[in-house]
Amino acid sequence: MTFVAPHLTYRHVAQFVEDFLAKFHPSLQLPIPIEGIIEFDLGLDIVPVPYLYKMFSQSGFLSADRTKIFIDEYQYDNFVEKYRFTLAHEIAHFIMHESLYEGLSFDSIQEYIEFIQSMPQRELYWYETQGDWFAGQLLVPTSQLEKFCIDLLESNRDQFSDSKNLSHEFWSYASNELAGPFEVNPIVIEIRIQRESFAEKFKDYYQKNQ
Repeated sequence: MTFVAPHLTYRHVAQFVEDFLAKFHPSLQLPIPIEGIIEFDLGLDIVPVPYLYKMFSQSGFLSADRTKIFIDEYQYDNFVEKYRFTLAHEIAHFIMHESLYEGLSFDSIQEYIEFIQSMPQRELYWYETQGDWFAGQLLVPTSQLEKFCIDLLESNRDQFSDSKNLSHEFWSYASNELAGPFEVNPIVIEIRIQRESFAEKFKDYYQKNQ
């Protein structure tokens, strides 16, 4: 079987995310209720698996028939931010990679691992990278991230307004401060800020808004 993942750009993935949110969570109220969307809107089962990461180095995976998401049990019980990202990543495969699952029939974790290992490295890269792009954009919608960045800039005007340009220090601070409302790890916010070029967009914010 030839496995060819679609070579989608970051912006192509953004369109999938926009369509998904418009259909399932148009209010964009935070945090994005990814678990509820999966179970109640999409009708998928979330199945915790003991030692999935410890034994197989997998945080989660989508079943061959696309009806279940298997998730590492320890992550499920202890790391809500990572758990949410894993769910969103697997939904990326459900939404964007449906054709790749046609004809697949892995029935065990080992068979899934063999399936992953059989992929050409270039295709595996696109498959997983698109999953991460989708997850980041889904859990941290651009419009909400921009709004929260502006709110943070305003609430820290006294501390940072003397800076000629906003430094990396501010954006590192922002990533940690904004992770909470979105219920993601700070690195997800950091990557989203980079991908949306917010550091460049807001570098002169205080000079322009005095």
